Amino acid sequence: MPRRTRPLPARPAAPWSRLLTAAVLAATAALLALVVLAPAPALATGVRAAAPAGDRLTSGQVVRAGASLRAVGSAHVLAVQPDGDVTVRSGTGPVLWHTGTTGNPGARLVQQASGALEVRAASGALLWSTGAASRGARTIIKPDGVLYTVNTAGALVWKSTTNGPALRTAAAADRVPSGGLLLAGESIATGDVRLTMRADGDLVLTRGDAVAWRTGTAARGASARVTAAGDLQVVSPAGAVLWSAGAQAAGARLVVKDHARVYLISTAGASVWSSPTPTGARVPAVVSLPLPAPLPVPQRPGSGSGGGASTDAGGGRTYRTVLSAAPQYADPASDVARAAATARAEGRTADAALLDKAASGGAARWLGPADGTSAVRTYVAAAAAAGRTPVLVTYAIPNRDCGSYSAGGFATAAEYRAWVDAVAAGLRGSRAVVVVEPDALLHLERCGDRDERLSLLRASVEAYRAAGAEVYLDAASSNSFGWSADQLREMALRLRAAGVDRAAGFSVNVSNFQSSDHEVAYGTYLSALLGGKAFVVDTSRNGAGPLAGPDGTVWCNPEGRALGAAPAATGTGPHVADLWIKTVGRSDGTCNGGPTAGTYWEEYTLGLAERAAW
Repeated sequence: MPRRTRPLPARPAAPWSRLLTAAVLAATAALLALVVLAPAPALATGVRAAAPAGDRLTSGQVVRAGASLRAVGSAHVLAVQPDGDVTVRSGTGPVLWHTGTTGNPGARLVQQASGALEVRAASGALLWSTGAASRGARTIIKPDGVLYTVNTAGALVWKSTTNGPALRTAAAADRVPSGGLLLAGESIATGDVRLTMRADGDLVLTRGDAVAWRTGTAARGASARVTAAGDLQVVSPAGAVLWSAGAQAAGARLVVKDHARVYLISTAGASVWSSPTPTGARVPAVVSLPLPAPLPVPQRPGSGSGGGASTDAGGGRTYRTVLSAAPQYADPASDVARAAATARAEGRTADAALLDKAASGGAARWLGPADGTSAVRTYVAAAAAAGRTPVLVTYAIPNRDCGSYSAGGFATAAEYRAWVDAVAAGLRGSRAVVVVEPDALLHLERCGDRDERLSLLRASVEAYRAAGAEVYLDAASSNSFGWSADQLREMALRLRAAGVDRAAGFSVNVSNFQSSDHEVAYGTYLSALLGGKAFVVDTSRNGAGPLAGPDGTVWCNPEGRALGAAPAATGTGPHVADLWIKTVGRSDGTCNGGPTAGTYWEEYTLGLAERAAW
C-alpha cells in the first residue's frame, strides 16, 4: 500500500518575502483597474467599456440595451430601450425626452472620449450624436430630468433641452418606425411637407405655410406614437388616447410624402391608412432655388437644325417648329378612332362622342422592332396627305424599361443601329417630329451598358436629324427624375452626352401625368442649363395632374385622370409645343386593373375623355 507522509509544518515568511508579495498584489490590482476602467474607443471596435454607475457616464463608458442611469434626488431615469431608443422618464411615466433611434435593437449609449454623447447601433454605426467636442467630458442626468454634458472644468457643453432628436444621423427624416414617438416640438419631413407634433397637442401636416391636415387634438405635452400593432395615435401626458387612425398592421411605419399626405405602411409595403388628399396642386419648390451656372454650349455647324431654336440678327432667341404650320396628325385608323366608329354603329352615342374627343388630338406612332422602313414611310405619307405633322416615338433600345411592364427592344447594339438606319430611311423627305426613346436617360444607370446606350442615342439623333426630322430626346419628368439643382444639372449632362446639341431639343412628361405648370417649369430650367434648347410637353393624360400614392405619384394606370391640353404649337419661348405622345387609350401595364402594356383599354379611355376640362 502506498506510504503516507506527514505534511511539513509551514515556515514563517521572511519580512522581505511579505513585502514582495504585497507589491505584486498591488501591481496586479492596479493593472486590473487600468484594464477595466480605461476609456473605450468608439464602439465600432467592439471593445467592452466600463459599466457606468449611478447618475452619470464618464469618458469611454457605455449604457447597453436594458441598462439605465438614475438621477440623484428624483425619479428620473435615462434608459436604453431594447428597440434602440434612449429615453428619459420620471418613474414609469410617459417619455419626456428621447433620441428617436427606435428600430435599432441592441443599440447602446456611449460617452465618447471626444466629449460627444452618441447612440451606436449593434454594428457600431452612428445613429445619433450630440456633436459636442470637449475631450474627457461626462454626461449626468440631473434631478430635473435634463441630461447635461460638462467638461473637465465643470462647464456646460450640451444639455438635452436644447438638442436631442434634431441630431439624429441615421434615422430617416421622413418616417417614424414601428414603436417610434414624436414628442412635442418634434417632426418628420420631406421637402416642404412636414408632420409636426405641436406643443399644444395637435398633430399637424403642413406644406410650406399651409395646413394640409391635422388631428385637431388639444392637450399640452401630448405625443404621437406608432404602436407595435400598427396604429398611429395621439396620446396625452397621462396616457389617454386622444386620437387614433384606427389601423392594425403589426410592424407598420409612418411615412410623410411630398404630395402632402402621411401613410401607415405595412411590413409588406402596402398602405393601411393615409391622411386625406389635400386640395390644390403643388408647384415644386425647385422653381425658387438658384440654378447652377448654365453649361457651355459648343458651337457646331448645323447644330439644332430641323426645328428648335436659333438666334436672330439682334441677338435674341427665336423658336420654331414644324407644328406651327401643320398640327399633329390624328390617325383615322387609331384604336380610339375605330372604337368611336364601333360605338356609333352600336347606338352608344354618348360613348362615341367621348371616344371622338379622345381621338381628335391625335397620338404619336410608337415604333418598335417590328416597324421598318415601309411602315414608317406609309405613316408619314398618310400624315402628309392630311396636311398634318406625323409624330413618331422610337422605343426599341436594348434593355428597354429595365425589364418592367414595357420590357423589350433589341438584344444587341448592332441590331438597334441597323433598325435606326431603317427608320431614318422611312423618314427621309418628310417633315416629321421624332421623340427618341422615352425613359432611356431616366434609366441610364440601371439598364444595360451606360456608354453603349449614350452612343446609340447619339447615333439615333444624328440619323433622324439627317433624314430631315425635328428630333427631341426624352428628359423624363419633374416627378420621375427630380427637382433639385443637382438633379437638373445631372439630366442636362445626360441630355448633352446623348446628343441634344444636334437635336431640336427634348421632351418632358412622356406617358406621365404631371401637370403642365410643373413640366413647363422643369423644361424651362433644363433649357436654361442647355443654352436655351426647345422642349415639348406630353399633355395626353395630364388634365387632372398626378394621383398621389403611398410611394409617390401613381404612374401606372392611375384612376381619375383626364385628357390634357390638345396638341398645338405654343408660340414663343423654349416650350414650343404640347403633344399627345402617349397613345391615348392604351394601358400602361397589368396594374390597377389594366390589360398588358400597349393594349387598348376602352373603359379607361372613356374616363380620360369624360373628365377633360374642354
